[in-house]
Amino acid sequence: MSASHRMRTLGSINSRRGPKMTRYAIAAATAIFGAAGLALAQPDSGPPHWMANMSRLHQVVMKGIPRPYTAARDPSPDTPAKLRRGAAVFDRHCAACHGVSGQGSGPDAFALVPAPADLEWLARTPKNTSEPYMYWSIAEGGQSFGSEMPAFKQTLSEKDRWSVIAHIRAGFQHR
Repeated sequence: MSASHRMRTLGSINSRRGPKMTRYAIAAATAIFGAAGLALAQPDSGPPHWMANMSRLHQVVMKGIPRPYTAARDPSPDTPAKLRRGAAVFDRHCAACHGVSGQGSGPDAFALVPAPADLEWLARTPKNTSEPYMYWSIAEGGQSFGSEMPAFKQTLSEKDRWSVIAHIRAGFQHR
């Protein structure tokens, strides 16, 4: 069967099922081709960066953030000193994997599967929803999601974890 025949057949099937089915088919095709485009746009030097958070994001979508972290909010304002502290802690504990600008391209990143998450997008997310997600991710790490991200709840103080989050949300600028 030729590609044009398959497309005509798909069109006739969708037109018989109505506009709702056509919208579903278009949405599915967009999702599939969009994901394929993202995969093709990734460099060949390591696993795709979008895979790093897929399991964690699936958890959030399906079940939400675990209860102990849903109300996590930064108790202190973002001062220059806090942002400098966050940059120093990030450089010491996170940059080797996530890179100094949070793109998931640190010197240790290419040996990790899945690749470290690209954190830049978190700087542009609403603070009230991203803070609990970020705090949970840092505290619990990624072991339960098949990631080598360590849990920092025993390693970093609460103050240090919030400082790192402030540094990320500020766009990695305070060095």
